[in-house]
Amino acid sequence: GWYPPGHGDFYRCFYRSGLLEQLMDEGREWIFLSNMDNLGATVDLKILNFLVNQCRDQNQNDTAAEMPEFLMEVTDKTRADIKGGTLIHYEDKLRLLEAAQVPRDHMDEFVSVRKFKIFNTNNLWINMAAVRRLIDEDALRMEIIVNTKTLDSGMNVVQLEEAA
Repeated sequence: GWYPPGHGDFYRCFYRSGLLEQLMDEGREWIFLSNMDNLGATVDLKILNFLVNQCRDQNQNDTAAEMPEFLMEVTDKTRADIKGGTLIHYEDKLRLLEAAQVPRDHMDEFVSVRKFKIFNTNNLWINMAAVRRLIDEDALRMEIIVNTKTLDSGMNVVQLEEAA
């Protein structure tokens, strides 16, 4: 994979390593994924309970209901949350918008807590059967994010990553 690859590289690596199948063979359904720079990340058992029990119960009672395959923990954005992503509606879909995708002349809007009120914590809950299905069907589609950076040495580099 690419390093630092962003969350997007995880899915294919998880699949190719055999760990996805191993965990599914053990009867596990969900995986919790968090960025290493999120020091406040903890497994919230209320979310896991919702995904495992309440969603399943709701789905049994309502045949039209769809069980979620992916859950992103978000929180209210604060002035300190300028680097991470937010959620936007784009082309009739809810999508993640990362700072690296924002043109410099719109960065003031992006960091605004009035314009974008939601902050992506990078705590993700992912249904493993969905990951397997999407990879098997070659249907896992994520945008490549071009992230320009300057190293401590002053060298300019381009980091390519996928975000979940």
